[in-house]
Amino acid sequence: MKILVINWRCIKNPEMGGAEVHMHEIFKRVAAKGHDVTLVAHNFNGAAKNEILDGINIIRVGNKVLFDVAVKRFYKKKLSKEKFDLVVDDISKIPLNTPKFVKEPLVGIIHHIHGDSLYRELPYPLAKYIVEKEKQIPYVYSQTPIFTVSPSTRKELIDMGLQPHKIDFLYNAINHELYKSVKTEKANHPVITYIGRIKKYKQIEKVLDALPLLLTEFPNLEFRIGGRGDYEETLKKIVKEKNLDKRVKFLGFLSEEEKARELGKAWVFVTLAMKEGWGITVIEANAMGTPVVGSDVQGLRDSIRDFETGFLVNMNNKVAVAEKIGELLRNKDLREEFSKNAKIWSEKFTWENSANHFLEQVRKWYPQLISK
Repeated sequence: MKILVINWRCIKNPEMGGAEVHMHEIFKRVAAKGHDVTLVAHNFNGAAKNEILDGINIIRVGNKVLFDVAVKRFYKKKLSKEKFDLVVDDISKIPLNTPKFVKEPLVGIIHHIHGDSLYRELPYPLAKYIVEKEKQIPYVYSQTPIFTVSPSTRKELIDMGLQPHKIDFLYNAINHELYKSVKTEKANHPVITYIGRIKKYKQIEKVLDALPLLLTEFPNLEFRIGGRGDYEETLKKIVKEKNLDKRVKFLGFLSEEEKARELGKAWVFVTLAMKEGWGITVIEANAMGTPVVGSDVQGLRDSIRDFETGFLVNMNNKVAVAEKIGELLRNKDLREEFSKNAKIWSEKFTWENSANHFLEQVRKWYPQLISK
């Protein structure tokens, strides 16, 4: 098949996140199976206009603000003449409304509907604009088959008005070879960890709210934060205001190997996001034998198996957050049981399985692609 993928960002974009990892890992495997894959994403400083990465031909047009306008023009001027067999719209934040101009067989990928969580992340006018754009998805994409990454998001899409039979799963996964190759021991003192983008909606400050309660029982507890994001400086100020400088460490950007090592050293991984599409870092932590305490919200309800691989908590109740983290810190037997369960759970999610399922499902939706 000759496949066109459209996404605001590519894997090299400084602002890339889980959606870009998901897209790249799946389509590099699709390309490795002999399919011709082209990705169109927005340009950024220092990026080449065109490059081939892991078998994917990446073309960059426009910028982060007006990519939706630029990609529509680029499609009409050039891409529409390339005779693609399939177009994939990785729908994130501002939908590109591809059903209005793409003529080839089309599928969408939706990780989650941001909704009101955007009001915490963006200036009000921009947040309102994107929220209103998201509300148009069930109308613009009503006839478009959609992949999503979790049962929570599937339910949300159905509640919005999309047809259940046109929604299927394309699960997030991890690089199991990497996580099996990194050997590390648990820290010799209590360590809780967060690794991911440092954004306002991730609500890392809620872990900081619970930390003083935990320190009364675990005075040598350390909270390690890995990753980058535009909320990092604000978070550092909060740490200073709470006099937690000695107990909180910012690790900065981590390579995949460094991330795996940090996850392996942690006793508990903590994520109190307002909302997630799935929570790939949960599965990464699980692969390193680390249980997770996470907010009881869409997405995380799917990636965390409550009372089996970790705990779901009310993110707005710092006492409940501290109690569940503390339960795992003090109870070694429970922690080891959850650790074993977590490893088994993580093994269900492989990129190869997701790539194979993508190809199988698009051929079910579009039988004319069976011979491609």
